[in-house]
Amino acid sequence: MLLESEISEILTRWGATFVHFVDISDLSFQQNKGLNTAILFGLPLSPEFIREVAETDDYVEQLVRSNRQDEDEFSLKELEAGRMADDLADMLQSKNYLAFSQSDKNLERNGCYDFQNHATVLPHKTIAVLARTGWIGKNNLLITNELGSALSMCSILTNAPLPTSTNAEVHPKCGNCTICKDVCAVGAIKGINWTKSIARDERIDVYQCTTCLKCLVHCPWTQRYMQKSLS
Repeated sequence: MLLESEISEILTRWGATFVHFVDISDLSFQQNKGLNTAILFGLPLSPEFIREVAETDDYVEQLVRSNRQDEDEFSLKELEAGRMADDLADMLQSKNYLAFSQSDKNLERNGCYDFQNHATVLPHKTIAVLARTGWIGKNNLLITNELGSALSMCSILTNAPLPTSTNAEVHPKCGNCTICKDVCAVGAIKGINWTKSIARDERIDVYQCTTCLKCLVHCPWTQRYMQKSLS
């Protein structure tokens, strides 16, 4: 079995909705660590979860009050994506390739997460845009045609010989929509369309964000996914 087919089969069996092999050779050494390819995959959030969060005004607060934070599907999917990335990196290393998992655990272990600025050197969504998976929304999340923002992603950087997709910029499809800004109770979202020339902090105040998930679940693209799946 070809390596790319093996990787895709493994990640799909583990629950990934999409798998992309992305050329990152043009990125800086700080970003790609001297490795030419990123393997990006995504896990979908269930439409039932999207509906629950959308219909519960104080979803996060209820979890905290009832001490059920470990039942939150978003957090569980984020952890699962990280474990998948770690396991896949181990598999590639066992085949004598270089591989660096971009799981939260591994990024923190290797000093690749800037806690002060709430930033990583190479976000998964940057790789996703290069792979033409979707675009960066005004909510600072990846948005796809199929799932909206209802997904958790992770990535692995590697020198394994894999066929890669052509890098191409995907233009935002948010238009004049400001729903994510309107539902943000703390005013963290400024309602500005993403471009390469506009810094993150000009578009969103990540220091004010409470991770309430409202901008994720109320995005029209996410709602479209939810309604289509539940109909």
